[in-house]
Amino acid sequence: MASEEEVEKSVSPEATDDADRQMRRRKRGYLRMYYGVTDEGTGGASAREPANPLDIDSSGFKVDQYMEKMLRNLSLTDLYDKERKVKKETLQLDSNMQHLVYENHSKFIKASETIKEMKDDFQRLEDGMSKLSSRIEGIRSSSNSINEALSERKQQIAKLSSVHHLLKKLQFLFELPGRLNKCLERRAYSQAVNYYVKAQKVLEQYKHLPSFHGIQHDCLAIIDELKTLLKGRLDDQQSSPKMIAEAVDLLLQLQEPPQALCQQYLDNSRRQLESDLLKVETAAKTLPSSTGNDEEDGVVVDAVEFVGVVCNGFLGNMSLIIQSCFDMFIRKKSVCHSTDVAVVSKEALVVFVQELMSRCSSLINDKLTLEAKMLNSAHLARALDRLSGKLHTLDQLLPSAGIYSNCQSMIKMVVHIHTESHAHCLLQNFSSTVTDIRQEIATFKGATPSSTPPLSDHSTALYAAIKTGLDSSLTNLLEFISPDINFTMQDGFRKEFCLKCVRQEVVVDFLNSVIRVCKEFTESSRETVTSYPPSLILILAGVMHQLERSHISYLVSYADEKFSPFEKGKNPATPIDSIVTEAKTTAELLINHYVRMQGQVLAQMIRKSVETRDWLNTIEPRNVRSVMRRMVEEVTVIDKQVGLLFEEGFRKSDGSETSRTFTYSVTKGGNGGYPYSSSHSGLGDSSLLSNIQKLFFEKIEVFGNVEFTKLSIVTGVIKIALKALVECVRLRTFGKYGLQQMQVDAHYLQIYLWRYVSDEQLVRVLLDEVISSTIGRCRDPVLMEQSVVELICENS
Repeated sequence: MASEEEVEKSVSPEATDDADRQMRRRKRGYLRMYYGVTDEGTGGASAREPANPLDIDSSGFKVDQYMEKMLRNLSLTDLYDKERKVKKETLQLDSNMQHLVYENHSKFIKASETIKEMKDDFQRLEDGMSKLSSRIEGIRSSSNSINEALSERKQQIAKLSSVHHLLKKLQFLFELPGRLNKCLERRAYSQAVNYYVKAQKVLEQYKHLPSFHGIQHDCLAIIDELKTLLKGRLDDQQSSPKMIAEAVDLLLQLQEPPQALCQQYLDNSRRQLESDLLKVETAAKTLPSSTGNDEEDGVVVDAVEFVGVVCNGFLGNMSLIIQSCFDMFIRKKSVCHSTDVAVVSKEALVVFVQELMSRCSSLINDKLTLEAKMLNSAHLARALDRLSGKLHTLDQLLPSAGIYSNCQSMIKMVVHIHTESHAHCLLQNFSSTVTDIRQEIATFKGATPSSTPPLSDHSTALYAAIKTGLDSSLTNLLEFISPDINFTMQDGFRKEFCLKCVRQEVVVDFLNSVIRVCKEFTESSRETVTSYPPSLILILAGVMHQLERSHISYLVSYADEKFSPFEKGKNPATPIDSIVTEAKTTAELLINHYVRMQGQVLAQMIRKSVETRDWLNTIEPRNVRSVMRRMVEEVTVIDKQVGLLFEEGFRKSDGSETSRTFTYSVTKGGNGGYPYSSSHSGLGDSSLLSNIQKLFFEKIEVFGNVEFTKLSIVTGVIKIALKALVECVRLRTFGKYGLQQMQVDAHYLQIYLWRYVSDEQLVRVLLDEVISSTIGRCRDPVLMEQSVVELICENS
């Protein structure tokens, strides 16, 4: 059965609205029908879109056209279904309409009840306001009657009140000397000054009267005594800054010269600050907690406690003195009637503060510089934050002294020393690890002669000295950008700290130092090089290779993530390509250096074995020379060591077992014997044949760069050793049995060395060159039967 949407689509193919849009339009149509709103007034979709005569929800709907389309396009069954659906929708619309009417009717009834209750409430309010108005009117009439009754005696009462007030003043004046003496006895100096200041103008005004003159004379004598006591408090070393400030304030109320008092106040305050500086100096000389058990003696042991002594003592008292000086001499209106007093007092205060702060800053700098080398970032950051906050407060009290600018310079220097100490400690730890590995390799004693040191463990330890140490330092330094540390957020300090101190001085400089230390192993003199175990060079090469491949990028990216003052992707820091390139170059230098060292060891062993033997008079060979067996053993050890740190690599193989059996470039003559004899023509033919065969072999680069694989590294060592054998053979003269001994040695090397090289052809070519050179230097070149050679090698 076709749905309503399919019917409408078949009737009006022009309509493009989906089912949801039609449903929303139908609902809006119901609301407009109920509230009687026309399409033109709503400004809805029907007003904006052209009328569709076949759309039942459109304002231009035509019943006749719609019915004609339906009769023409729908079957009888579809028409019946459409009729039932229309009836069902009609009943649903009637139900919805009744529900809306019921809801609105209920709301109208509730609104009517609410309005009725409001009318009742307003009626009660009106009754209450009427009663209140009548009572206020009664109060007004009572007040008017009372005023009329008392108006006749009002003037008399005012006169008597004035006389009473005057008598009280006179009584206060006559009792003033006694009051002042009692205040002095009770040391209530502030109350005594208050009494005298109140009566001073009256006594000065009526001092020509004998009675007032006597009172003034007695008061002045008492006030002079009070001034002496207050000035004595200024000179008393036991007086606290609060007591001194109170004494100065009372003397100023007694009209003492403000400039002299200001200088005396600063001189007396200096004694207290000198005592505080002595405590700071004592604390600054105390060693950090890591150097002793000073905590048991109750002395300062770390940066936080030291800064606590400075802030609670010297800086706290300095803040109080500055604030008191401003309140008493610079901002006080009763004193600063002349601007000269304020200017002179402020200049004296600035000189006073700068002198003492310079001494204190020197002590703070010495102590925090020592603490900065202890690598305790949490303590140092909290100490610097508290010190910065306290000095910032002082700077706000007296900006002209430049306290905070000097503080910033000192803090930046301390932080710089702290990050340098981290970098130095990292490098020292790395160098110490290298030294420990070198000693362990040198003193290693395995269970068997062929045992090798645990190079993989050493490599892991060396890499951990880089990564774990750097992670630990960065975690410590994160304390400086913690949310509760405020001084790093000011004046671009965070940017400089993250980019310059952490990224450059700790991470980048440390990695460059590691690379430089590793590179020094390849640049030392020959005597120094021989003292380095080749295994150490191999470990350093492996670590450099790991750093170059991924770890440098990881470490620098980790630092950029944790210490980035910029949004993600907007860090303008220098790229790390130069470090990666330098690490790659150093790794190549180290691995080539290792290959040359091991190759030189084998070459030296071969050279001594060739030079110390009489090849003309040697006996017929029955065994492989021990040096060749030793060479195979050394190559096996090298292969095992390299395999612990590097991947296997790819081998070039011709795929035949015969390639692993040594054959020579010489062939038998037509008579069944070897073509080599003592005749001149035989040697010439052999040399020519050997040179022709060399044209078909690729040139072997003996000292070329090697790859970071086991096969490539061991191949490089074997190439150097075999090339040394070739060169040594060319410098000797051989007899018949000497040639045959070299033939046996070469075959032995071939059957064992092929498995250690990346290209079997390489060993075959070099050994072929050894035999060819030996034949060329032999007086009686007769080779041994191949079967005999193989038998000797098997028995060896």
